[in-house]
Amino acid sequence: MNATIPRAEIQPPATIAIPFAGFRLIPRLETFPGVVSFAQTYAGKIALLAAFGCGLRYFVPDVLLIVQLVMLLAATTLLPAYRRFILAVSPLFLLFTNGGNSLLVIAFKLSMTAAGILLFLCVRRWPQSWLGKRPILFLLSAFSLLILFASAAPSLAYLHTPLWSLVGVTASYIWFIGYAMTDRAAEPVRDLSLELATFRPLWGSTNTPFPKGAAYLRRIEAKDDHQLAVTQLKGLKLLVWAILLVLLSSLMTRVFHVFLRIPTASEALAMSVQRMPVAWSVRWESQILAFLEIMLSISIMGHRIIACCRMAGFNALRNTYRPLSSVTVAEFFNRFYYYFKELLVDFFFYPTFLRYFKGRRRLRLVFATYSAAFFGNAFFHFTRDWAIIRDYGLKAALVNFQVFFFYCFILASALSISQLRKRGPRPTGFVRGRLVPAISVGVFYCLLDVFGSTERNYPLIEHLRYLAGLFYIHF
Repeated sequence: MNATIPRAEIQPPATIAIPFAGFRLIPRLETFPGVVSFAQTYAGKIALLAAFGCGLRYFVPDVLLIVQLVMLLAATTLLPAYRRFILAVSPLFLLFTNGGNSLLVIAFKLSMTAAGILLFLCVRRWPQSWLGKRPILFLLSAFSLLILFASAAPSLAYLHTPLWSLVGVTASYIWFIGYAMTDRAAEPVRDLSLELATFRPLWGSTNTPFPKGAAYLRRIEAKDDHQLAVTQLKGLKLLVWAILLVLLSSLMTRVFHVFLRIPTASEALAMSVQRMPVAWSVRWESQILAFLEIMLSISIMGHRIIACCRMAGFNALRNTYRPLSSVTVAEFFNRFYYYFKELLVDFFFYPTFLRYFKGRRRLRLVFATYSAAFFGNAFFHFTRDWAIIRDYGLKAALVNFQVFFFYCFILASALSISQLRKRGPRPTGFVRGRLVPAISVGVFYCLLDVFGSTERNYPLIEHLRYLAGLFYIHF
């Protein structure tokens, strides 16, 4: 969350010798000339695509969908001159060939795509207008007004379903459209194919765009057969990593939760709320496991998406990269969920940092950090979980989110402190230089995860009681 964090890549841990740092479970196939040369042939490309399709079967139960994805990836691989056009029409192809969407939702998705292109063209055409100067403020304000209108009209039964359907579709498109609007300053483009492709990318995504917008994709696109071969080999490796992490996650569940019967963090919290005795050691075991499990979950999800993106010909950075090696709170935030961090930086941190308190550097940094990690983080998740607002009402939803608001406040405070601290030279030894700081950062995020629960079933005081119980404090 620092203004000095590199935007193009995540830097690897530097300068300190780490035991077994050169060991690799999966060989670096992209550095083997023979393998790269084979991957540039038609036989090699088909072999890579077939292997990738087999790997996808581990994540996608629908064989027909896998066949469709592999066919589209094959088209981008074998017809690189038409890659952008294929990616632009792929979302429409998948939208109409896969069930599960009503005609109303399909109409809303097509309308949202058209609205995104229109807004992109408007900010390009009128860069000095209020919309052109503050596109994200306009976009998020309009989305907030839509939610308020949907919440204020519960008595109009005939509008209830279409309004909230529109809110749901908008929530899934809003940040993709935001990236298109912020790309207004990028070099002029001959067509809008990549903008269309990023609104509903072929490789999939959460509400957080994976990777960032079309301007970023243009920078990381493979320019020739050699770059494409290297990128696809890295994509296949990343998919294998995701499969290995799934196996590890399954093994951990069987060993710790089934065989050793250690409760999950949510189960331990529920026991605490019901005033059932939860041993100090069991609380710590549950919390540490929950921390490791969420890292595995985010890693698996991100690796699968970025692997598919690389197979399409874009050398995107990993979403999660060695978070446990982080020696500061800010570094962990950057390594744990990179593309969400980038979203907060692009849409909240930099607009605030570049506009306010320019004469007061420390206040400027803290204010921008709170704007991103507190307000932006809370706004993203509150609007993402729009169904809670629909089912319980706006006021009850705000109360429901009290624990997560507290989580965002503590996170923003820790990030601010991490960035403002004056650090001396880093110790050169592995233990003092990396191990102790990494453990300290890991313990902080492990404890913070007490308030990061997505269930939101209990008030803040119960989470505080549970946290206190980790340190033999009972009230």
